[in-house]
Amino acid sequence: MAEFIPPQEEVGRRGHLPNVPATLVELHRLVSIFLASRGFADLIRAATGHAAERHDPVFQLQQVEEDEISRILLTLAITARVVDDANNRPLDLVAGACGTLVPDSQTPDVWRPLELREACNKLIHAERRRFDVEHTAEGRPYFTPALYLYGLQGRTQWKATLDVIAFAREYTSCVTAL
Repeated sequence: MAEFIPPQEEVGRRGHLPNVPATLVELHRLVSIFLASRGFADLIRAATGHAAERHDPVFQLQQVEEDEISRILLTLAITARVVDDANNRPLDLVAGACGTLVPDSQTPDVWRPLELREACNKLIHAERRRFDVEHTAEGRPYFTPALYLYGLQGRTQWKATLDVIAFAREYTSCVTAL
């Protein structure tokens, strides 16, 4: 059996060679989900909490948002880290903030900007994540483009607030340019 040696292996760091241009499609999906969430909520005909709600086709479609957002964010975070590591970590130099980080939840007033690379780290290592939710006039929930991530670094609890639109902008400007 013969091994295939990709031509890219001779250029730069060896290892995984992710398809970076494909991340634009994922970023588009991610932003679209958040921007469409309210529209989906408005289209659901069944009353909030009513048994018929589970059978509403639009309600069923909206139920995939959470899992799809998580899948996309993890894919993007891992790809960014692989590409950044392979290129000697340029994100530390060029990427801007896409949220805020409270390094110690015991001191919630002490925070710093969440840079793109660290946002990717927090997405990968978060033990818990929560979505920012608002409600329609009918009381139906929908996601807004913010995500709250929680985890431990050593013995210290941290909280990161990810601005999904800023994340998509920074990612598009920085990662896809590598």
